[in-house]
Amino acid sequence: MAKSILALCRHAPYGNALAREGLEAVLACAAMDQIPAVLFINDGVFQLLEQNPGKIKEKNLRRNLQALPMFGVETLYLCERSLASRGIDPAELDIPGAELKLVQDTGQLIAGFDQVLSF
Repeated sequence: MAKSILALCRHAPYGNALAREGLEAVLACAAMDQIPAVLFINDGVFQLLEQNPGKIKEKNLRRNLQALPMFGVETLYLCERSLASRGIDPAELDIPGAELKLVQDTGQLIAGFDQVLSF
């Protein structure tokens, strides 16, 4: 029986490559038929916003995000508290093909997985 995997996307899409590497790891898992769940938490919620690659000096993650549903990652979990504390309205977020679910108790969500990857 396959173990359940949760990827925590905790970093903003600028300043380092962790955000991009995290999404690439999720896509790699999905390509190997191990479909992980994904939770955007802390500054990771900034990954869901439109990005200007020239200003942040990083590649745009939009294509990676849009590829998630094509690889079977159809539900994306968003930390409600992280969005609110950063002034992000969840109604303004859209990843075509993905269902965005707000999570109030992230600890409970995380505890329900066998393995947790943190990026």
